Amino acid sequence: MGARCTFVFKDSESTAIALYSHWGEDSMYQDLAAALQHAAPRVGDSSYYTRMAISYLIKDSILDETGFGLYPCNPNELSYMDSPIVINLVDKTIEDNTGTHSIDEFISYHAGALV
Repeated sequence: MGARCTFVFKDSESTAIALYSHWGEDSMYQDLAAALQHAAPRVGDSSYYTRMAISYLIKDSILDETGFGLYPCNPNELSYMDSPIVINLVDKTIEDNTGTHSIDEFISYHAGALV
């Protein structure tokens, strides 16, 4: 039940914040591309960039009791997560089940679905 995924915002080798989505897997790539595009003006400031991306991802259900959760995590221990996508703010890459891509490449690839 559900279409779970986890967006992991990694800001160092050992720290990250995870956004768990109970229903987001079906559109996770397009949603993340739009969120990262929205956060792009703050790309050098990981705390603002992360906040802007997460705010964008939860914008339609920000006051809902369920649907999303946030928690700190070790970005090297992802096996318990549902469909994790790592947004590496140090290397400016995205790691998912298809490999590692630059954030810009990821946005460009999924931008067609944003129009």
